Amino acid sequence: MRALNVILGLVLLCTHAAAFTDYLLKKCHQAGFCQRNRDYAKNIQLSHNSYYHIDELSVVVDNTTNTLHADIVKTVPREDIGDVVVRLPFTLAFQQDMLSVRFTIDEKPIEKFNNELLTPYRYNETANWSFANHSGVLDNAPLQWSTQEQQQESNALAWLSNIVFNADEEKVMELTTASSDLRVRLFLETCQINVYDGKELVLAINDRSLLNFEHHRTLEDNFQNMLPEESSYNMFADDFEYSSSDHIPFGPQSVALDFTFAGFNNLFGIPEHADSLRLRETLDEEPYRLFNVDVFQYNLNSRMPMYGAIPLLMSASKDRSVGVFWNNPADTWVDIHYEGSASQSHFMSETGVIDVVVFLGDKPADITDQFTHLTGRPTLPLMSAIGYHQCRWNYNDELDVLTVQENMDREDIPFDFIWLDLEYTDDRKYFTWRPDSFATPGKMLQKLAKYGRQLTVLIDPHLKFTYEASNKVKEHSAEIKNFMGKTYIGRCWPEDSIWIDTMGKIGRTVWDSLFKEFITEKLPSFVDNLQIWNDMNEPSIFNGPETTAPKDLIHDGGFEERAIHNVYGLTVHEATYDSMKQIYSKFDKRPFILSRAYFAGSQRTVAVWTGDNIANWDYLKMSIPMVLSSNIVGLPFNGADVAGFDGNPSPELIARWYQTGIWYPFFRGHAHIDSIRREPYLLEEPIKSNVRDSIRLRYALLPTLYSAFHQSSVDGSPIMKPMFFEYPEYSEFYDIDDQFYVGDYGIVVKPITSTETFSTEIVLAPGIYYDLQSLKSTTVDKLDTVTVDAPLDKIPAFIEGGHLLIKKEVYRRSSKLMINDPYTIVVAPTLSTGSASGKLYVDDGVTFEYESGNYLDVSFTFTNNSVLENTIIHEPSDSKTLGNMYIHKIVLATDGNNVDVGKNAKITVGSDVREVTVEFDEETSSAVIRDAQIRIDEPWRVEF
Repeated sequence: MRALNVILGLVLLCTHAAAFTDYLLKKCHQAGFCQRNRDYAKNIQLSHNSYYHIDELSVVVDNTTNTLHADIVKTVPREDIGDVVVRLPFTLAFQQDMLSVRFTIDEKPIEKFNNELLTPYRYNETANWSFANHSGVLDNAPLQWSTQEQQQESNALAWLSNIVFNADEEKVMELTTASSDLRVRLFLETCQINVYDGKELVLAINDRSLLNFEHHRTLEDNFQNMLPEESSYNMFADDFEYSSSDHIPFGPQSVALDFTFAGFNNLFGIPEHADSLRLRETLDEEPYRLFNVDVFQYNLNSRMPMYGAIPLLMSASKDRSVGVFWNNPADTWVDIHYEGSASQSHFMSETGVIDVVVFLGDKPADITDQFTHLTGRPTLPLMSAIGYHQCRWNYNDELDVLTVQENMDREDIPFDFIWLDLEYTDDRKYFTWRPDSFATPGKMLQKLAKYGRQLTVLIDPHLKFTYEASNKVKEHSAEIKNFMGKTYIGRCWPEDSIWIDTMGKIGRTVWDSLFKEFITEKLPSFVDNLQIWNDMNEPSIFNGPETTAPKDLIHDGGFEERAIHNVYGLTVHEATYDSMKQIYSKFDKRPFILSRAYFAGSQRTVAVWTGDNIANWDYLKMSIPMVLSSNIVGLPFNGADVAGFDGNPSPELIARWYQTGIWYPFFRGHAHIDSIRREPYLLEEPIKSNVRDSIRLRYALLPTLYSAFHQSSVDGSPIMKPMFFEYPEYSEFYDIDDQFYVGDYGIVVKPITSTETFSTEIVLAPGIYYDLQSLKSTTVDKLDTVTVDAPLDKIPAFIEGGHLLIKKEVYRRSSKLMINDPYTIVVAPTLSTGSASGKLYVDDGVTFEYESGNYLDVSFTFTNNSVLENTIIHEPSDSKTLGNMYIHKIVLATDGNNVDVGKNAKITVGSDVREVTVEFDEETSSAVIRDAQIRIDEPWRVEF
C-alpha cells in the first residue's frame, strides 16, 4: 500500500509515476562495502595472494556438539611494524538426518569499545529467528576421520595425522560423517572448502580467494589494518546523498565469500527481485541486492532490492542439486557469473558473521525440503485463506463492506476474505476503529461470519507518535531507538511515528498486549473472524534513507539496524502471529497473517505478496517468476495483486490476470485508492462471466489445492512449481518461467500474459495431457512445444496423464459453506499403462486439531484403465468434524478409446458389491459415474 514516499523531505513520489525512482536506492558503487568487496575480488584474483589460513594447531572437536572448532588466521602483511594477525573463530558441523553442512566464521568481541549503547560483538543471533527451533544449536552428526583412535581424541594432535598433502603440496583435512555421502575437504593454507557428494565435487568455497572479513579497526589505525588489495572507500562514512548522516561506529565490518557450483550452469533463488527465475549474469553490472525496502511501482527486470529477502541460492542438474544458505540479515549484494560448466556466486554483506549452510540433494525439491527442515515448514493455513480475497484501499465504511458482500453473492461469485486498508483506523492510529465509518465493527464481523467470511485489517509496526498505543510502547521502552539511545521518530502514514522493537522480548510483550486489547476488549468475545495484515514492515520510513530505516538505529540487545535489517519484518509478523494464535486459542483457531517484509523462516507463520505492482501486462508476466522464486525457497504462500495494484487495467487484462491469479497460492484482488472500482460484480460482460468462472474454478479445486498446501507443510514443496522441479532431467525447462506445475497434481499451466493473444505455445515432456476444462487430450511423444488455443474465456491448463484431481463442484458463497458438499474425482490416466494416482488431505480447515491426529490422508490409484481404489493412510480421530465424506461423482478421461465404457461399473465396499451406471460424455470424451455414493474414509474399489 503506497501513495507518497518522502525522502528527507525532498523527494515526492507521484502515485502515477511510471515506476519506482531507482536513484533513491544505492547502487553497488555507491555502497562502501559492496564496492570495496568488488574491488578486492578483482585485485585478489590478479595478485593470487592468500591472507587467510586455518591454524592446524587450533583444530579441536567438541564431541558433545559434534562440532569442529578452529581459528582462521588473517594476516595483514606489514614490514614497518610487523604483520597484523587477527584470529577468527571457525566452526564446522554436519547436520543429523540431512545432507547438509554448516560452517561459521566470527570475530571475537571488541575489547575496548566506548559506546555503551551498542554490544561489542557482531550480530550472530540470526539463527534464533531463521531456524525453526529459534536457536543456533542444531542436531549435529558425529564427525569421522581416518582412524578410530583419532575419533576418540578431541585435541589438535589427534587431527595432525589426518592432515595430508595434495598434489599441489597443500595441507588438506578431510571430514565425513557416517550418515551420508557428504564429504568436506578443508585446505588449511588457503581456507578453501570443497564439498563432495560421494566422489563428485559439487561446491567449491573460496576457490577464488574472495573471502574477506573486515576485522575491527579504528579510523586512526585503519591504514595498518588494510590488505594491499583492499579499498578504503566509505569505511567510516557514507557519501550517498540520502544516507550521508549515517554514523558507522564500528567502522568497516563487511563479510564476503565466493561459491563455485561445479558442473552446474544455472542459479536460482535469493528472492525478492522482479526478475527472471533463472538468475542473470551480473559481471560488470549490478549485483542482486537483498535489502528489505519499500518500492512502490518497483521496476521490472531489475536486481534492485524489494520487500523481502531469503538468501538461499540453489542450482540443479538432472541428477544432483546444491543449495547455499547465507544466514545473514544485513544489507547484502550477490554477484552471479556463469563460467563454462560452473556457476559462480559472490556474497557480500555489510556486517555480521559468516554463517553458511550447504545442502545437497538428488533433485531440486530436496534442497527446498532440507531448507524448510532447518528454517521451518510452511504454515498450513485456514482453508478459507486459500479462497478468494477481495481487497481495496479502502472500503469506505461498514455499509460499503457489507454491500460488496451482498453484490458478490448476488452475482454468484464466491469469496472468503474482505480486507480493510489504512483508512478504517481513527486518524491512522492502529488498534483503533474510525468512529464515523466503523462504529460497530463487532456487528459487521458477525454479519460476515454468517456466511463463513473473514475480515482482514491493516496493522503496521509504526505507531502515531502520541496516543494510547504509542504511549504504552514508550512507557515500556519498547520502541526502536536512534543512535543516541533516544526514541526514534520518523515519518510514515500517521506522520510522526515510532516503531515497535519486536527484536526484544519487551517489545513483543507490549505488541501482544496491544492486540489483546484491540480484539478481546473492543470486540465481542465470540468474534473469531478478524485477521491481520502487517504492511510497511521492512520497515518503510518515508523520510528514511532508501525509503527505510537509518542503519544506525539501535535495537534491543544493543544491535544496530544495519546488522538485523532484513530480519526485522519477520520479528514483527511472528510476534503478530503468536499473539493472534493465543487470542484465538479459546477457539483453537489458526490465525491468518499477511506480511510484506520477510526473511528465511517467515514461511512458518505468514503469507506474503509481491507488493505494489502496476496494472499492466508486464507486471502480470513478471508475477509468475516472482511467485515461483518464492516457492522454491520454501515460502510458497505468495501471490500478486490481481489485476494490478496501481492503475486501471483494461477488461482484457482483468480477465487474463484472474486466469493467472487463481493459481497463485495467495489469491487476492486489490486496488489503489485512486483506481476505479473493479470488484468482479462491477465488470461488464463477457469479462464478468470470465472472472466469475475463474474464481469458481479455484473453489472447485480447493480440495486439491488444500492437499498441496498440506504437502508443502510436510516437506516444504512448492505449490506453484517450476517446470525443472518436475523434470530436472530436461535442460530446456531450466530457462522456462512463464509456465508451471501446481503441486504434485500434474496440473500444468501456461497463462496468457500479453494483449490480444488467443493462442500460446507450451513446452511439455513426453506423455498425454488432458485439457483441464474439456478433458480433450494431446499426446506428446518427446519433449515438444505444443500450440494451444486460448480465447478470452480459456485458461491454457492441462492435467498430465498419470494424475488424479479431487474437486467440489457445487457453487457456494464461501469455502466454509462447502464443507458438506460431495467430492468429485477426475482421473487422467497415462497413455501407456492406463494408470493414475493422487492424494487427498482433509481436516476441519480451521483448528489445530490436525496436530493431534484429527485428519484424513488418503491415496487413490487407477490401474489397467479399469480399476480405481483408495488406501487410507491416516484415519481421523473424529470424522464428524471434517464434513461430508462422500464421493458423488467419478470422471474418467478416456482419450476416446483408452477404456471400454460399458453400461455399468462395479463398486465394492467391504462385502457390499453393487453396480452403477456409467455414462459417456461425448463433449469431454470421458466416462462418468454420477452417483457413486462411496466414502473417502473407508476402503473401496471401483471397476469400470
